[in-house]
Amino acid sequence: MTDELVRAVTKNNAFRAIAVDATDMIQEISGYHHASKLGVTILGRALIGGLLLSNALLKDDDRLVLTIDGNGPAGKIVVETSAEGQVRGYVSNPEVDLPVQEDGAQPVGAAVGVNGFLTVTKDMGEDMEPFTGQVQLATGEIGDDLTYYMAKSEQIPSAVAVSVDLDDAGAVVAAGGFIISALPDATDADLDSLEDKLSHYPAIGSLLKEQHNPMLLIDELFGAKDVEQVDTTEITAYPEISKERYAQMLKTMPVAELKDILAKDHALNITDRFTGKEIVFDATELEALIAEIEQK
Repeated sequence: MTDELVRAVTKNNAFRAIAVDATDMIQEISGYHHASKLGVTILGRALIGGLLLSNALLKDDDRLVLTIDGNGPAGKIVVETSAEGQVRGYVSNPEVDLPVQEDGAQPVGAAVGVNGFLTVTKDMGEDMEPFTGQVQLATGEIGDDLTYYMAKSEQIPSAVAVSVDLDDAGAVVAAGGFIISALPDATDADLDSLEDKLSHYPAIGSLLKEQHNPMLLIDELFGAKDVEQVDTTEITAYPEISKERYAQMLKTMPVAELKDILAKDHALNITDRFTGKEIVFDATELEALIAEIEQK
């Protein structure tokens, strides 16, 4: 199965729709973090939300950083993604665990919190300064907060839904979502109809479990005959940052700091927040880096 994002428009030109099935990718990334079921659900929703926003707002190789910090027990959530379908992210406390809700759902809002902000930074290339938009968190459920961000900061009336379904063992069985944005031709009647359809929309997981096809999410909302698929993008996790790349980053540090690390610790341990892996530079490697910097 290949994770996929699809873009579509309604044939009456009232709405643009983007939907994604990211089941395999969410399972892969969540495995890096030894996360609880709640942690996987939070991270998965944020990763899906980041993918949807980047494809709604960016183009080509532009990048987007989504940060959610509601001062809840999950801590800060960070997602980096591009319009090309690559994504990575982490939750500061991936092992967060709270009692499930009465309906059996994971208490995402309680874990994320609402005493903080959702921040989106768009990097649109060397010729433009990064743009940052920020809104107060509304519910901490992530989908609701992204909907509020689109309306408040981007001035684009939209509906965002994100979902992660796990089995009893904590494996991801369905993960996906959609963003529906109003186009200039949308009438009040179109908006009212969409709101009614959203209020009766089935669980995203139930649709994706049967067939991992994100276009089904859009067809379910508008009807297959009334929507036209525009294109698709394969969804993948960003490649791991190599030790060589970390070495290049270390070379930008002041030599005095590297020498101080060498003298005090005799090594440098770096934990990659996105994969949880540890990269170690021993004394010999640090000495070689320092020598290389000083020769320039």
